[in-house]
Amino acid sequence: MDSNIFDLTDNLGKKNIKNSLEILNELLYQKEPIQKILITLYNHFKKLYIVKLAEKYNKDLAFCMNLKPNQSFLLNKYRMQAKYFSEEEIRNILDEMIKLDTNYKIGLIDVNIGLEVILCRYCS
Repeated sequence: MDSNIFDLTDNLGKKNIKNSLEILNELLYQKEPIQKILITLYNHFKKLYIVKLAEKYNKDLAFCMNLKPNQSFLLNKYRMQAKYFSEEEIRNILDEMIKLDTNYKIGLIDVNIGLEVILCRYCS
């Protein structure tokens, strides 16, 4: 699932809504719970936000992300994806995912529709 989240985020950054939604639908077709997809996507964007902040304040990225030495290959991937988005965009995406989770839990919106709306908003 993590590799699919990387692909989904790559497509979001490249403003390719069609592929982003196809990846989301593929995950759903594979019976991945939508709540798990939302949480995994949220955590991924949180890491991209950490990249932005670490670069902004000249901090050691591996330390900030709490990566193990054998996970250092992820640093370049996260850096590349973070370049697709501004710090403000990532913060807004995180805020919208938090709102979606809350509104889903109180029955105001279907989580699948809400996630598609967020993806479409930041892909266009």
